[in-house]
Amino acid sequence: MGGILSSTLWWQYTSPNVLPNLNLWYNGSASTTTIAGTTYNNFDVSVSNGTRLSSWKDLSGTGHDANVNGGNSKRPQYATNIQNSLGSVLYTASNSENLDINPISWMAALSGFTIFVLARPTSTPVTAFPLSVTDTSTGIWWNGTNWSAGVTAGNRGTVSLTNNTTKFHIYGMIFDGTQTGNANRLKLRYDRVDQTLTFTGTIPAATGSPAYFYFGGNNRSGGAGGALAGTYMDGYIGEILIWTRTLNSSEINNVESYFLTKWAV
Repeated sequence: MGGILSSTLWWQYTSPNVLPNLNLWYNGSASTTTIAGTTYNNFDVSVSNGTRLSSWKDLSGTGHDANVNGGNSKRPQYATNIQNSLGSVLYTASNSENLDINPISWMAALSGFTIFVLARPTSTPVTAFPLSVTDTSTGIWWNGTNWSAGVTAGNRGTVSLTNNTTKFHIYGMIFDGTQTGNANRLKLRYDRVDQTLTFTGTIPAATGSPAYFYFGGNNRSGGAGGALAGTYMDGYIGEILIWTRTLNSSEINNVESYFLTKWAV
């Protein structure tokens, strides 16, 4: 599909859900999103600068809305005009702000999986925090020293990056359990470039059986083998896209071009 038009033109006329198996889509750019002539709310309320959010609505059509755990004091807020005149969800670690979803049976025993996150952590602290990761370590997180991507607890790749906390970045994780070898099964992309990962354990052929997915904060007891329990991000998340399959290179290019065009990163 991505090879039919150039990546820029392709995204001008479509939305991310044109790629099959999109299973989660959070858009923080505005209060609403229009898809194929129908307008959907991005959050539980109409937002202005500083609005506290109880729920981030899933635009994929699968109904995976992310909600706050722990009450009103744990709600992240909406921030307007943050990147390319677009808004984002702002997390403050000291307030234990978080969003997560449960159940996620659709994440079990997958041989392919793709995550893209447009985010700007405003600090890279000595404590860990989730970017987009399950309680069984499928996803992307900051481990307190490096960025990590994993598929099951203890089986992950890490990379040291020069983190520019003044700008947004495109984070991508591509998992293909049909391949052989850690480096072929798991890739972490940062600003459209495949990173060279240092692996711990063996990347398996399929995901495990997670219960929770965390986005920007974890106010529960699991995540990365328990290492992410009670950890939170300082910074912004603009958009999250998750497919329950491995995107090919052309599709990956189209997704990243979508972020580039829309967010000017």
